[in-house]
Amino acid sequence: MKNKIIVGSIAIAAIVAVAIFTGCIEEDVQTSTKLPKIPGLTEFFTSNPNVTEQTLPYVKASGLRVCLVNYKNATDPTWDELISFLESDDTDEQPYIEDLFVCADFAEMLHNNAEESGIKALYVGVDFIVGEGHALNAFNTTDKGLVYVDCTRGFSTPITAELTDSEKREEREHDKIAYVVEGKEYGLISIDKTTSSEYWFYEDYTKKWEDIEKDIATYNSDVGVYNNDVKAYERDVEAYERAVGGRTTYISDPEEYERLNKAYNDLKAREKELDVRRDRLDERQEELGWYRWESLGVVTSVEVYW
Repeated sequence: MKNKIIVGSIAIAAIVAVAIFTGCIEEDVQTSTKLPKIPGLTEFFTSNPNVTEQTLPYVKASGLRVCLVNYKNATDPTWDELISFLESDDTDEQPYIEDLFVCADFAEMLHNNAEESGIKALYVGVDFIVGEGHALNAFNTTDKGLVYVDCTRGFSTPITAELTDSEKREEREHDKIAYVVEGKEYGLISIDKTTSSEYWFYEDYTKKWEDIEKDIATYNSDVGVYNNDVKAYERDVEAYERAVGGRTTYISDPEEYERLNKAYNDLKAREKELDVRRDRLDERQEELGWYRWESLGVVTSVEVYW
């Protein structure tokens, strides 16, 4: 997230209610990937006494400050209410475009959409040991505590583990629960594949993915060997049929016939065993999803704006 503000010194004016004020100050600033938090925030009252607008020490792709619109009647949601809102919100459908719409824009948009919908939202900035920082959101749910949400599309890379002959699928859920702990890797799970915001859930999910990736690789390799053996069997059958001249009731070489018959039965047994393994892998992928999100790195700092 190339969007923290470079400022040598800042004078924060006193917060004053101004009836004619209708939006956050649009201040163009320089940016960097990692900088200390600027002390103090700028908050403004609008003509609506139930709405305040707050500028943060982060900037969007345009170079303008992030502007949060907060509604006094917004309340903390339950987990189910949060998931329902995310499923209906279209922030994650926006394209990620450098210099036009980046993670700070996604996080600002989701925050403001949530507040307008009556859901209290937070803005979060994180930094990593290596690479750019990142912006996301958080919600203080009434039943599962603080839940981090990352709706940025196209910033994290999806990793797939596809079974042989699987139909290629392009659809992805870009609303993700984020798992954010300083000193640990930044985790992501699509909202339709998680039921917890606890970091242990992400660790367990990651372990299951590592296991299924290995099992899928082994399965795909075994299918490749099986397919080669089927082709070899078919060549042997063709050679045998040529030898008997199409006389199916005539067995010119009983030993060869028995060998081919045994090979056929072995192949059918292997086919059945592969089908059973495939069904079990399909069940596991249904639980985990056919893709996972690559971590952005190890978190070094977290800034939450309430």
